[in-house]
Amino acid sequence: MAISNFIPTVWSAAILENFQAAQAIIPTLNRQYEGEVAEGNTVKITGITTPSVQDYSSSRTLTIDALSDSTQSLVINQMKAISFKVDDVDRVQAAGSFDPVTKDAGAALASDAEAYVIAQMKANGTSAGTGAIATPAAAFAAVVTLRQALGKALVPAGDRYLVVSPEFASLLLAEGSKLTSADSAGTDGELRNGVLGRLLGFTVIEHPLLTHTSNRPAAIAYHGPSVGYVGQIAKTEGGRMELAFADYIRSLNVYGAKVLRATSVQTYLPAS
Repeated sequence: MAISNFIPTVWSAAILENFQAAQAIIPTLNRQYEGEVAEGNTVKITGITTPSVQDYSSSRTLTIDALSDSTQSLVINQMKAISFKVDDVDRVQAAGSFDPVTKDAGAALASDAEAYVIAQMKANGTSAGTGAIATPAAAFAAVVTLRQALGKALVPAGDRYLVVSPEFASLLLAEGSKLTSADSAGTDGELRNGVLGRLLGFTVIEHPLLTHTSNRPAAIAYHGPSVGYVGQIAKTEGGRMELAFADYIRSLNVYGAKVLRATSVQTYLPAS
């Protein structure tokens, strides 16, 4: 007989809730392409060239632009799962409470997905600088460089985020920090994980999974709508193990991410 109080819909909701609560970067991304998600699905994203602005006052004639389109593919090819067993004796001791397990499971799935997103931004963004960062002044100067790079790329001023490694965060938080408080960052509960505050138009997020060579300070500035993410907890199920007095529980997360505009993701990764 399987765990009597295992209700798949409740368990699935608990894992999803804790999964979302543990996220810091994913809630800032473009998720408008999420729909029916399955491994192997591909979302086709079409962009159109911007028509040229013409001077009509002098010629009183117009040239009809031929618009071209470009298509990008956001491939949902990441499948990550958790699976564990609950011995009968553990079930009795747990008295029917699986909350600690769902929190750990949710955090593990969130960490895996966010590590993938960070890797995509590091690999497919645009380098704004690689200079050494060893002082608070150098860290602030790097943020200025990142801001300038986004501005020159005509990236909108809204929805700008700066994700920094713990080493970079420590420099930004040093004495004389120009960061405003997180309360004034205008973020909701979903974004408060890791939010340090506001700086030069960025919502600053510290993330332990943003690592770099020899633990050098690193930062990525990005426009949230310019990074696509599609994902969901696809399956959660439980059953009775055949060769043990125990039950198993497992859950599957299916997702994909893509940098949609390379110039809207600017990296500052000091050389080794």
